[in-house]
Amino acid sequence: MTHPSELNRSISDMLAALGRSTVDGPGAAPEPSAEVRGVGEAADGMVRVVAVPGGEVESLWIDPRLMRTPSETLAEEIRLATNAALADLRTALAGAVTPPDTAAVLAQLQEVQRTAVPQLQGFIDALTGVQERLASGRRP
Repeated sequence: MTHPSELNRSISDMLAALGRSTVDGPGAAPEPSAEVRGVGEAADGMVRVVAVPGGEVESLWIDPRLMRTPSETLAEEIRLATNAALADLRTALAGAVTPPDTAAVLAQLQEVQRTAVPQLQGFIDALTGVQERLASGRRP
């Protein structure tokens, strides 16, 4: 019969593999590095926006010459640069996240199943034996 510490080690190995492939639970993506940024420009480079993970704008630069344009035009150029920066950020984040190694996780789950089921059956058999001895009045 497999020793309980071996089952614990198998489960720990499996959890470590899952931990390397996911973070913070279901659907969560690994934390991107601080280097991941999205950059967008508009108005022939006169507006430049840098976006960071979390969808925040890190910086906005406007060429002073563009400040002479009507506010509607300036606002539209800022919007275009911001959307371009966010699209660039999404692309950068998609490239920065590595998919989990499902083959390794599957192999470890199969190993846990192979070792845990017989061990648990052994525990159940032992408990059933104790219960039968107690029911018959014998010492466990």
